[in-house]
Amino acid sequence: MGIVRDERRKAGRSIVTRTGIAAFFGLLLVSAGCGDGGDDDYNPNLFAVEFAADAYVAVGEDYAVANSADGEDFYLQGVSCCGALRALAFGDGVWFTGGSDGVIFTSTDTANWFVQFLDTDETMHGAAFGSGTYVFVGGRGEVFRSTNAGAWAFEPTDTRETLYDVVFADGRFVAVGAAGTILTSVDGNAWTTEDAGTTEDLFGVGWGDDVFVAVGKRGVILTSGDGSTWEAADSPTDQALNEVAHGIGTFVVVGDNGTVLTSADAVTFTERDSGTRKELLGVTFGDDLFVAVGRDAEILNSTDGVDWF
Repeated sequence: MGIVRDERRKAGRSIVTRTGIAAFFGLLLVSAGCGDGGDDDYNPNLFAVEFAADAYVAVGEDYAVANSADGEDFYLQGVSCCGALRALAFGDGVWFTGGSDGVIFTSTDTANWFVQFLDTDETMHGAAFGSGTYVFVGGRGEVFRSTNAGAWAFEPTDTRETLYDVVFADGRFVAVGAAGTILTSVDGNAWTTEDAGTTEDLFGVGWGDDVFVAVGKRGVILTSGDGSTWEAADSPTDQALNEVAHGIGTFVVVGDNGTVLTSADAVTFTERDSGTRKELLGVTFGDDLFVAVGRDAEILNSTDGVDWF
């Protein structure tokens, strides 16, 4: 599993290097840089994955961006020393991803990516699109908002805790972060602090079947019907849980040590065998397939959330 250069494949899921196809605004060309060390095999940590517009996209360390048509074989668009991309989302025909030092990239085709710079030195950890609005959340409680994915405005919040993820559903943005921080907003501009009922760090948040699900440190799982009132769900693990996705009536949660949990009702969660002990950091559902990504370019697939390959 991982990146295979010169179209040579390893067994299992793979990322195949493709050169000469990533063009960046401002003459910043993303090419193999400090991450690969000249080796044939390059396996960057992958921090996020999303499905939209008939494509899967994964992002990670060394500003790695990779795309896939089937969720199994990902093609590396390029890497560049020395930051990381951690936030990823799609909206209104535009992919947008962000990470270290306020660096962000946008694309309309998953192949050509254009660089921008937010007015911050903080890392962006989460991204979401809704109601015509693009949103990034990150370090020190920072939120950036745009209506065109080009001009970005800083939006103040009442927290200085790191925000790790954000989702838009049911007419509102819900952001989660360190020390049990939960913020909600209907427009990405004005944000309200909600009571999570926990002080554990919250790393991921998702939505499905009219329920928000937030996950985090020490196996914490929270659920809410409106984003404001939250309840703790029983968790079968004390591993850190990093992200959650929903599809085919099933919530899938991924976390440290290869942890995968599933639930049909956001009440009872069952631990599954992922076949790996690597840290799983992102998960998405699309085109009848769950795709999870993590450390060392780990890429896992499942059609039901139970059996992984």
